[in-house]
Amino acid sequence: MKRIAILLALLLPTLCGAQSVVELTDILWNKSSYRVISSERKEAMMKMQRYADALPDTQFMEYYRCSEGCEKENALEGWGILQFYNMALEKLLREIPLTVVSSDEIAVWQLYNMGYVVKTADQCFGVDIHHKHAVRLAPMLDFLLITHNHSDHQWKPLSEEMARLDKAVYSNFLNNGYKLEGGEKLKIGNIEIGNWLGDHNAATPKFVTSYQVSCLSTDGKPFTFLFTGDSYNHEQMNPSLPIDVFVPHLAVGLKMDKAVEKLNPRMVLLSHILELAHHINKWRWSYAYGINECEKLKREGVYLPVWGEKIIIKR
Repeated sequence: MKRIAILLALLLPTLCGAQSVVELTDILWNKSSYRVISSERKEAMMKMQRYADALPDTQFMEYYRCSEGCEKENALEGWGILQFYNMALEKLLREIPLTVVSSDEIAVWQLYNMGYVVKTADQCFGVDIHHKHAVRLAPMLDFLLITHNHSDHQWKPLSEEMARLDKAVYSNFLNNGYKLEGGEKLKIGNIEIGNWLGDHNAATPKFVTSYQVSCLSTDGKPFTFLFTGDSYNHEQMNPSLPIDVFVPHLAVGLKMDKAVEKLNPRMVLLSHILELAHHINKWRWSYAYGINECEKLKREGVYLPVWGEKIIIKR
């Protein structure tokens, strides 16, 4: 296994246009912006896609089954798309404590899949965090929201560590004292949260909790996120406040144009790209797919962030 990984580490930069993962992340994080899919950014995304396509879902799951520090894990982590995956977490771990957020802005990081960390001037929380080493985020988070009981939207060791630190993990399935039935209104510091249950698909009704998260400024004015996880029915999306940032699954069957028209958010962060646990040709949606979905909406403020990307939003 280790020899194979080393060989791939040597060959993949050649296969991907002679650019390493480190060079590509530099383009994606530092030399381009989620706001504009420039030719340089698009080219970097296509080259990163080749790294992703070189890792089958079976090998990704083998990596997950390997206990921390084992030889297979060490061999896999240092190359290809898993290098990007782990660099993204390291970037969050560096940036979250160092980022000073003023009262007139919000900081947002996209980690992996539909996992986000949001930091205000005085609070920090996570939504649908899934990463093999996500437990390292627990000291930085005040609370955690999970939309539904699918493995790619949660990470059990993180939930357990949050509990150990006496921090709340809200979901519709964990019997931990914070379980939500749908419709509860929460107040956590300067953050107000509404929630409701929605359908994952026609065969799985009332399975996903959507979260309306309002981050209040010092004058009480809300800045509101809508995290809908794998909800697919736009008719069930009925927030009580205007939405500033809408975070949907871009390929769950949601009529995105109808949802965006109904919600009229300032910003849309299309998510659920490159789910490595899914087969390359089934449910592992590519950067090309995501770019096309952005363009189809023909609307300002629709973006496709990459793993590790930090977004600063003015209120």
